[in-house]
Amino acid sequence: MKTAAVIAEYNPFHNGHAWQLSKIRELASPDYIVVVLSGDYVQRGTPAILDKYSRAEMALRCGADLVLELPLAASCGSAQRFAEGAAAILDGLGAVDELWFGSEAGTEAPFLTLPGILLEEPESYQRALKDALRNGISFPAARLQALEQYLSGSPENHKAAEAASALAAAGGIRSFLSSPNNILGLEYCLALRQRGSSIRPRTLPRIGSSYHQAELSATFSSATAIRRALLDTGADAVRGQMPEEIFPLLERARKSSGLLTEDDFSLPLKYQLLKETPESLTRYLDVSSDLAARICNCLNNFYSFSQFAELLKTRNITRTAVNRALLHILLGLTAKDSEAAAAPAFARMLGLRSGCALPAAVRDAGALPLITKPASLPAGAYDKELFASNLYETVRSQKSRQPFVHEYSRKFLFL
Repeated sequence: MKTAAVIAEYNPFHNGHAWQLSKIRELASPDYIVVVLSGDYVQRGTPAILDKYSRAEMALRCGADLVLELPLAASCGSAQRFAEGAAAILDGLGAVDELWFGSEAGTEAPFLTLPGILLEEPESYQRALKDALRNGISFPAARLQALEQYLSGSPENHKAAEAASALAAAGGIRSFLSSPNNILGLEYCLALRQRGSSIRPRTLPRIGSSYHQAELSATFSSATAIRRALLDTGADAVRGQMPEEIFPLLERARKSSGLLTEDDFSLPLKYQLLKETPESLTRYLDVSSDLAARICNCLNNFYSFSQFAELLKTRNITRTAVNRALLHILLGLTAKDSEAAAAPAFARMLGLRSGCALPAAVRDAGALPLITKPASLPAGAYDKELFASNLYETVRSQKSRQPFVHEYSRKFLFL
């Protein structure tokens, strides 16, 4: 049995995602495709525009066989945390052969050579990295500078020469590390390498619009553009941007539940911040003492989640990093939660296609337990996810004037 895997947010599911799943079927001929999907909150530090069940159903109807939930602290964490949490689940299944991801590079060579350098940290690379950090450069910029120096070093350095050759086809190291999908793909490969996983990384070229493009294109628009069009214009504007068979799911979810943004969470966020002090805020994930002080000093100027995040950003902390910090405060996430996400004790199944034997194979391998009912877990094992999902559902039900559905009452998707 051959199993391919994808790590995704599907926020929302669109033509590019459908193309990726179809291309994996064509190139790898897997028996099954498993998707590790962000829950109700995503890596941008915001709620997903649609709930996790709607997005899981879209994935199942467009080629996925099994959809698993990414732990909360990983789904709304940095690229490194996101990758570590997903890799821990996939490796823990004991039944995944390949991890597929989209990239601007479109070739696997850089993803196979760079992790060795970054993890082993050869002396010349390590020295250049320390020098750059001492000069006050941010870590991503320091890493790029150190890699440039290392790769342009002695021609007798075969590892550097191999990496430089692999990167040449991708436009060089600076171009490679300035592309968001390349960065995330590299984190996947680093996470797998650190775990000593046998899962093979595979990449497909990203097609259509760039990751951050905010305007719709003909058929392969970015998720950013699709979200903007959905919120500004309505579902009809994005009909051609997703497979026709899932458009009714989008319409159903939009009409019954509404589309959520971070500003729908403004009131609970303000309530939580009013209870905090500069000292207490630093216990939350990604909240430095400087950011904690800035939050408290600016709190009287809070009007909405997005406006406050924009107010808090500086040259040294990006808007996305502020979003994540605020979301971590709202959801009560700490470093302990991040550590737990990187070493999960179980994997929650959100949905399964009929005839998929992958859960049975995982059980036979005695690997990571697969669960469908969080209520059956030991006390405390799902508390943060439970609170976060019920908060999402509370905001959704209030906005849409629809009944609240407790997370423990949600039905497992079986298609």
